[in-house]
Amino acid sequence: MKTILLLTLIIVSTNLFAKSTFWEIGVGAASVNLPLYPGSSQNDNFLIPFPIFRIQSKYFEIDDGVRGFIYESPNMRFNISADLGVPVNSEDSDIRNGMPDLDTVVQIGPSLEIIFAGGRKQPSELRLELPVRTAIATDIEHANYAGWIFEPRLTYETLRPFKVGFTYQVSSGFRYATKDYHAYYYDVPQQFAIATRPAYESERGYSGFFLDIVGNWRQQDLVYFVFTRYQNLNSTVYEDSPLVEDTNYLSVGMGLVWYFASSNR
Repeated sequence: MKTILLLTLIIVSTNLFAKSTFWEIGVGAASVNLPLYPGSSQNDNFLIPFPIFRIQSKYFEIDDGVRGFIYESPNMRFNISADLGVPVNSEDSDIRNGMPDLDTVVQIGPSLEIIFAGGRKQPSELRLELPVRTAIATDIEHANYAGWIFEPRLTYETLRPFKVGFTYQVSSGFRYATKDYHAYYYDVPQQFAIATRPAYESERGYSGFFLDIVGNWRQQDLVYFVFTRYQNLNSTVYEDSPLVEDTNYLSVGMGLVWYFASSNR
């Protein structure tokens, strides 16, 4: 689903396909274990096949995410970033059973990046990212506003200089969000309240700590990757919600990508 969104963004941005642009098209599969949503005590395993489109240009980049570079200097960048929250069928969750399902949540907005060392075309880069995103909950047919997120983070990543070799990225930071965003995941309206799930109304503020680690090894057209995300929800403004069953949230996954076409062929 995330890849389909990225491909759509590419299609409407055809002016970015200049001679200096590098792109690759491939297919992949990932095995993922993750909680149904942050705070859920129930996990599930998924085997997810997906198409993938990778692009690098002066003003636009797709790899682990979407980045559109509006302004760039040696020490600072201003770009557009995006993220995605997966949908949840409430029947799969014991504590949410009987409540409305959670739709896919698309996040998009501007991000200021301050570079402390290295650079986008250097072997490595250390930067502070300050993204602010609006969230839209959608099931394709309908879309609803779901609040704002501010996610300051410190990121270190390495760049693979050749077509083979290992690269990784480590990113850690804090999340703050509006009342609407917290309410989408953690509110319990009075009509859905039961003895084991009392009514609850969220507030705006601190939304959690996170640590992301991604690594991959490339051998010509094959890329093997692993990733993990840890979130700690202690002291969040919604910690007392009955929908928060576990304040430690870990997701892990691994997979393989095969690139079968590129601009260099």
